[in-house]
Amino acid sequence: MVYECKVSNMQKTDINKAIKIWTDQYKNYCDNNNDFPSYWVNNINELESFLNNKVENNSAIVAKLDKEIVGFLAYDEFPFNGESSVFCPAIGHCATEEYKESAYLSLYKNISQQWINKGILNHMWTIFYNDTELKDILFDLGYGSYLIDAFSGLNVKGDNECLFEIKKASSEDINTLYDLVEESEDYYKSAPLFLKRERISKEEISEIISKSNVFIAWDKELAVGFINLSISKNNNPIDMTDYNCGLIDEIGAYIKLEYRGKKVGTQLLKSINEYSSLNNISCIHVDFETANLYANKFWRKYFSPMLLSMRRTINKNINDVMGA
Repeated sequence: MVYECKVSNMQKTDINKAIKIWTDQYKNYCDNNNDFPSYWVNNINELESFLNNKVENNSAIVAKLDKEIVGFLAYDEFPFNGESSVFCPAIGHCATEEYKESAYLSLYKNISQQWINKGILNHMWTIFYNDTELKDILFDLGYGSYLIDAFSGLNVKGDNECLFEIKKASSEDINTLYDLVEESEDYYKSAPLFLKRERISKEEISEIISKSNVFIAWDKELAVGFINLSISKNNNPIDMTDYNCGLIDEIGAYIKLEYRGKKVGTQLLKSINEYSSLNNISCIHVDFETANLYANKFWRKYFSPMLLSMRRTINKNINDVMGA
């Protein structure tokens, strides 16, 4: 049965109860996977700080039944591809299992009207990947999948026979890496991904090589792919990474189209696993667009999805229609 919850602005006196509901939710969906960082199970400082900030900014609401909190939602406003947007991270919402549908429908009905009144038509959420009930609720509301955050322990094993030479990039490889990154930009713009990424200059490539760990796969004299690993310097509640977590970020990873299916990716991944083992890094994080067909298949083979970001874009003429 769906109940109509009473929705109001979150108060500081609501935060402890909200944290309890969120912690229970996290344990329910994430606590049984050893690939995920263990930090978030017992540490709530970031969540408490996040909610305090949202209360002060009037960007958090709660849903109540019989004066008891059954869910909350907190969000950020930001520009996304030139559009005013809102983002509700996984740390920014939850509901009790018993009243999940009632809480989320009441929360979204209330806050989405406020967003629309402000001309914000792009709505994004991140949810726990295994929360299929919430996934279905958002799907019925018009959301579609967009991005996955996944984690892996250091358990990738490559073939004994190394078909390609994997070398850590140096300053001598700036032009080579730049050309591969440029090639990857064309791939991201193609169907069905249609993702426009900002161009990276050679100066930025040089900086990435110097401050992180880029590994390049070579077929004799030809560079055929790369992977970029940096190390997190803090705990990040938005993507649930923790201190000293390996991050496949910035330029990410790319393999030439004609070399896919030849285990280049596995060998690159094995190289950063070995690097991580030697540097006391216990897990590695990656995010990838669900419309990236090759990445979707490859990363799921070695990584456990933890978070799913979903997106809904409202018809751009809605305020004109409502004002008529």
